[in-house]
Amino acid sequence: MTTHTKAERTPEYHTTSGAIRLVLTLCGLTALLFTLLTMVAVPAQADGASAANQPPAQATYLADHLRENPVYVTDQLPREIPRSMAPDFAQLAERTGVPTYLLVLPSQSGFDEDLLGAVHERLGRDGLYVLLDESGVREAAAYGVSSPTEAARRTADYELPFDAGPLRNFERFVDVVVQDQQKAEARAEAASEKLRDGYEPEAMYIGPSDRQNQSFVTGVALTGIPLTIVMLVPCLRWAQRRSPRAKPTRPATTRPKLRRLLALTLALATADAITLTAPLVFDQTKRSAAPLPSPRDMTARVERVAEGLARDPIYVDPESPQVLDATQLSRLRDRIGRFGRSEGGGPVYVTVVPHLSEDESAGDAELFASAARAELGKTDGVYVVADPLTGYVDAFNHGLRLESLRLLFDLPESITAGDDRAAKADDHLLGERLDALMTYLDKSPRTEEPTTSGHPLRAPSPKAENSLPPLFATDFWPGLFVGAVAAVLLVGLLAGILGGRGRGAAPAQSGTAADTGVAPGVADGAVGGLFAPYGACGTPGDGPSLHCGSRREPGRRPRLEPFRRHHAPRRR
Repeated sequence: MTTHTKAERTPEYHTTSGAIRLVLTLCGLTALLFTLLTMVAVPAQADGASAANQPPAQATYLADHLRENPVYVTDQLPREIPRSMAPDFAQLAERTGVPTYLLVLPSQSGFDEDLLGAVHERLGRDGLYVLLDESGVREAAAYGVSSPTEAARRTADYELPFDAGPLRNFERFVDVVVQDQQKAEARAEAASEKLRDGYEPEAMYIGPSDRQNQSFVTGVALTGIPLTIVMLVPCLRWAQRRSPRAKPTRPATTRPKLRRLLALTLALATADAITLTAPLVFDQTKRSAAPLPSPRDMTARVERVAEGLARDPIYVDPESPQVLDATQLSRLRDRIGRFGRSEGGGPVYVTVVPHLSEDESAGDAELFASAARAELGKTDGVYVVADPLTGYVDAFNHGLRLESLRLLFDLPESITAGDDRAAKADDHLLGERLDALMTYLDKSPRTEEPTTSGHPLRAPSPKAENSLPPLFATDFWPGLFVGAVAAVLLVGLLAGILGGRGRGAAPAQSGTAADTGVAPGVADGAVGGLFAPYGACGTPGDGPSLHCGSRREPGRRPRLEPFRRHHAPRRR
C-alpha cells in the first residue's frame, strides 16, 4: 500500500474531496430548510383554522348588510328602536334624492369618523352615509354627492328637544339635507344662535314624577274647589248677619234652602267638570317616543347569539368593535376545552356583546345569560358575559359542580371591572382578563352536587316601562285630602277677615249715638233743635231738661221721659 504525503497528493484527489464536501453541505442546508418550513407551516395552519372561526370585522359586516338593504337597524335596541321601524327609516331615506345608506347602531360602539369611511370603502358605492343611534343622527358623510350633512345634523340637534326620538330627528335631518348648502348653513346658524341666547326646545314627553304632580293637582282641585263653593255661601251669610248695617228681616224659609241647593248644584257641576277635563289637559300617556316592539324584536338578538354559541363556545358581536384578536381567541378556546375535560368542569360559553338599558334584557347581564341558556335548550355550563363597550365581565354557573355564589359575588375585581390599565385601553384588556377568569375557574373548589346561581327576575315589559301611571292614581289620593283641608282653611280665613271688619265697625256707630244721649236713628242737629225750647242739661231754664242731674250708665239707653210727657197726644 502506497501512502502519499499531503504534498504528493494529485490534483484529482483534491477535486473529488471538495465535491463530496459540497454535496454534503447542500444536503444539510436542504434538510434544515425543510425543517424550518415544516415548523412554520404548522402554526400557519393553526392560524388559518382560527381565522376561519373569526367574526367579520365591524365595517365588513355592516357593508355586507348594506349591500343587501341600504337601511340596517340593529337588533340590540328593541326598547328604543325596534327593527320593525326599518320601513319608516327607509321611507325617509328615499326623500334625500341621493343614494342613502343608513346604519342604526347602539351608541358608544366604537363610532368614530373612520367608521363610515371604512364602510364606504368596503361597500364601494357613492352616496349619503348616515350613522344613527338612540339619540339621533350621530355622524353623516357624503361620498360622490353634494349634501350639507354637517349643517343638517346640527339643525336636527338644535331645533328638536332631547326626547324627540331618533325617527323624528332623522326626519328633521332629511328636511334640511335636501336644501342647498347656503340655506342649510343659514338655518343651522339660526338654530345655534337661538341656543346661545338661552332658548331650549320644550320637552315633548314627561316622566313619572311629572305625572305624580299632575295627579296631585287634580286631586286638590277636585275636592278643594267644590268644598269651597259649598262652604262659601253660609260663610257669607254669617258675615252679613254680623254686620252692624244689616237690616232686620222677616224669617224666610225658602230663600236659604234655595241658596244651599244652588251652591250644592254648582259644586257638583264643578267636580264633574274637573273630572272630565283633567284627562284632556293632562293627556300624556307615554314617557318617550319609542314605539311598542313586537315579540320578534325582543327575541332577535338572543336567537342570534344562541345560534352562534351552538357553533362556537365564544360569540363576539360583529356590530361592535373587535376587542379580541386571533391569538387571544385561540388561547381562550384551548382553555375552555381543557376546563371541560377537567374533573368537575364542563362547558363554558363566552358572549362578547353590549348590554344596554334599551336591549331586551334591560341591561341585565344575568338575565341575558339565562335567556341564552334557555335558547340553547337549557344546556348546563358556565355562562360568561363580557361587555365590549364598558369592559365589565360576569360569570354565572348553571348546573356545574362549582360554588355558584362564590362565582357570582366573590369574583376578583381585576376580572370583573379591570384595573387602571384596563380603563385606559381601548379593548379593556378583555383578552387578559378572560384568561384570568379561566385560571380562576380551574382553581375553584368543586362541590359534591351541581349548583346554580338562581333565576333572575324578569325584565319589565316595554309597554309598562314606557307608559305613564294613570292620572287618577299615585298622588291623586293625597291630593284629595290636601284639597279638603285647603278649602276649610281658606273659608275659615275668609270668615275671620269678614268677622273682624264687622266688629271694627260696630263701636263707631254705637259711640255716635250713646255719647250724645240720643236714640239711634236721630240726628244730632234734629235733637238739638227739638229740645232747644226746654233748655239744656245742667242749665236753668223754663222748660224741663233731658234727664238732667243723672249720669247715663254705660250700655243703657237715655231716658226720654220729659220728651214723651210733653209731646204725648192729648186725649179728647
